[in-house]
Amino acid sequence: MKAAILIDGAYLEMLMIKEHNRAQVDYHKLAMGLIKRVSAIAGHRVDLLRTYYYHALPWAPPEPTEEEIERVNKKRGFFHRLEYLPRFTVKLGSTQRVLNDDSSTTFQQKGVDVLLATDMIFLATRNLVDHIVMLAPDADYVPAVRMVKDLGITVYLVHGGNLAASSEMRKEVDERIELDSEFIYQARRTGNVRQPDHSNQPKPPDNEGFDYYNRG
Repeated sequence: MKAAILIDGAYLEMLMIKEHNRAQVDYHKLAMGLIKRVSAIAGHRVDLLRTYYYHALPWAPPEPTEEEIERVNKKRGFFHRLEYLPRFTVKLGSTQRVLNDDSSTTFQQKGVDVLLATDMIFLATRNLVDHIVMLAPDADYVPAVRMVKDLGITVYLVHGGNLAASSEMRKEVDERIELDSEFIYQARRTGNVRQPDHSNQPKPPDNEGFDYYNRG
């Protein structure tokens, strides 16, 4: 039996900030911890096929400042290091700057949802996995979840406590795994893969920034 783990990087980062005091996790430990949990729920050994990680580089204007260039390069370097983890694949969408009707600015990720849903369906239709583990809570994934379930795949939703998944997703999946403090402690980073450094990034004004749930 094999499983694939699909991680929405923006959601995981927000989860670490809001619920785990900006904890820095080892992504390989996180993946193997999830596989151990899936094996316990399934009642038999489940092996990891691959972890897929979805995100996007920060938005930058055509003529970026040095600070904006540094922010993009740090994120690019982090994604590059993730690609060297065992059985780890990074897939990137894009980030767009959107001017709202009230003249405020938000940033929307584009293409991430499509990449993740497409991989779900591909893995299921090719019979590559028996279990799909989603660290991605958007209700937009519900149609894809229904499709892979109809193909005989068991779908697990990994979510936070306060930053919970949509009610539609929680209802539709087969099993639910909460990333509680004990789980995060076991997955804490001790190696050389650095996490995104949020502490040194300028805090956007209250009316400007990336809202995870405003995915576009």
